Amino acid sequence: MMRSMYSAVSGLSAHQMKMDIIGNNIANVNTVAFKGSRVTFKETFNQTVKGASGAEGGTGGTNPVQIGLGVDVGAIDVVHTRGSLERTDRATDIMINGEGFFMVSDDANALNRYYTRAGNFLVDGDGNLVTQDGFKVLGYMADETGNLKSSIEGLKIDFSAVYPPQATKPSNPPIPGEDIVTFTGNLDSNTKELSDIDNTAKVIAANGDDAIYNWDEELSKSVGHPVYTQKNEKLSEALGRETTVQVFDDFGNVHQVKLMFTKMSSTAGSDPTSTWQVDAFYLDDDGAMLVDGETNGPYTDGKAPTGGDGFKADTFTLTFDKDGQVSSVDTKMDFTIGTDLTAGASALSFSMDLAKLTQFADASNASATKIKGYPQGKIDGYSISPSGEIVGSFSNGQRRVLGRVALTNFSNPAGLQKTESNMFIKTRNSGEAVVGLPGANGFAQLNPGALEMSNVDLAREFTNMITTQRGFQANSKIISTTDEMLQELVNIKR
Repeated sequence: MMRSMYSAVSGLSAHQMKMDIIGNNIANVNTVAFKGSRVTFKETFNQTVKGASGAEGGTGGTNPVQIGLGVDVGAIDVVHTRGSLERTDRATDIMINGEGFFMVSDDANALNRYYTRAGNFLVDGDGNLVTQDGFKVLGYMADETGNLKSSIEGLKIDFSAVYPPQATKPSNPPIPGEDIVTFTGNLDSNTKELSDIDNTAKVIAANGDDAIYNWDEELSKSVGHPVYTQKNEKLSEALGRETTVQVFDDFGNVHQVKLMFTKMSSTAGSDPTSTWQVDAFYLDDDGAMLVDGETNGPYTDGKAPTGGDGFKADTFTLTFDKDGQVSSVDTKMDFTIGTDLTAGASALSFSMDLAKLTQFADASNASATKIKGYPQGKIDGYSISPSGEIVGSFSNGQRRVLGRVALTNFSNPAGLQKTESNMFIKTRNSGEAVVGLPGANGFAQLNPGALEMSNVDLAREFTNMITTQRGFQANSKIISTTDEMLQELVNIKR
C-alpha cells in the first residue's frame, strides 16, 4: 500500500517540475528570441511480482506481473523552432531568417564564445557592436579597401573612418574603353551661328576685340585675378550652352571647369553639317576665370598671367551630321590642370568624351552625366545587409564594407546549454561550432531592422497548465486515498 503513496509523491514532484517549466515559458513570452522548453515524463522502476512463462504441455504461456513504482522526468528539451518576426526598423536589430546563432564574446581575444539568437544589438561609445549586456558581436572586419580579413574578432564601426579620394584621371594601368568624363544631352539646332552675327567676332578674347567673353583688364587688376565678362549680348545668341563640370585631383581637391558650346557655322546641300566650338574656363576658388595657357599669379604689364603650370585646354571643334549625331573623328577634348592650381597634388590630365551629344531642335541641355572621381569622404551612416555586411555610407556618396557578421551552427542545437541573457554555450553533445557567413554555404540570411520574438505558444502553455494541474491534483488524491486506506487498516485493531 505504501507503493501507491510513493508513486503519487513522484507524480507530484514530476508535475511540479513541469509547472516550473510552464511558468518560465510564460514568463518569457515577450523575451527576444527566447526558446521555450518542454518536459517529458518516463516511468521509473517496476517491481516484478511474477515473471513470464512459456507454453508447456496443455497450458499456455503467462505474462509477467509487475507493479510500477512511480514517474520521473525523462527530459527537459529546449524547442529551437523559430519565433515570429517583429519589425523594429533599428539599424542594429537583426533577425536570423532560418537556423543558426550569432557569436558573442566578453573576451578581448574572442576565444570565450557564447551563442545567441537575440539580435537586439547596439553600438557602444567606442563603436563596438555589442549585446545589451556588453558582449561583443563577432564577425570579420574589413580592411581599408573593403576586403574581409580572415580572423574572427569583435565587430566595430569606426566613426573616424574616411573614404580616400579618387582622381578624375585614367586608371594605371589603363583600362580600355574607360570613361573619365562623359557628356550627354542636346545642343539646340536653332541656335544662331556666330558667323551670321559677326564674321570677325571671337568667342573669347583678351585683347579688347569683340567677343562673347572679353578679358576686363581694369577689373582684373583691381581684384587681382583674371576676370572675363560677357559683354556682347548679341554675340551671346550663338552661345548654345554653358555648363560647369567638377573634377578631382589626387588629394581630392575640387576643380571646376566651365564649358561653352558656341555654334560657329553650318553647310547646306545634300549632306549638311553644323560646326560647334567648345571653349573652356577654369574657375579658381578665388573667382578667377582662366583660359588655355593662363595661371593664377601676379600681373606683368597689365597682362593676364600666362606660362607656368596652369590650365591647358585647347579650343575644340565638334561637327554634327544631318541626323543630328556627332560626326567628328576626334570626340575627346583634353584638359590639364597644372600644379600651380592643384595645391600640392600632381598635375591632373583627363579628357571629356562628347560623342554622345545630339543636335536637334530642342532646348540645349548638354551636361556631364558621368564623372570619374570624388573627394575624400567621412562616414556619416551605416546599415546591415541581409548578407550580414556592415556597410558604411560616406559623405562623398561612396559606400564601403566595414565588416560582416558571422553565424554559427551545430549538428545538434538541442544539445546546447542555456546560460544567462538569452545565450547558450556548447556542450559535448551539441557538436562543434561550424562558422560561416549569412546567405553563404547553407547559412540563413538576416532580416535587418527586425527581431525574432519568443517561440512560446500561449495557447499550448495554458493547455499544458491545465493538464499539469489535473495531474498534480490526481496524484495528491492518491496520497489522501492511500492515507484513508491506511487509517482503515489501523482501525481493524480497534
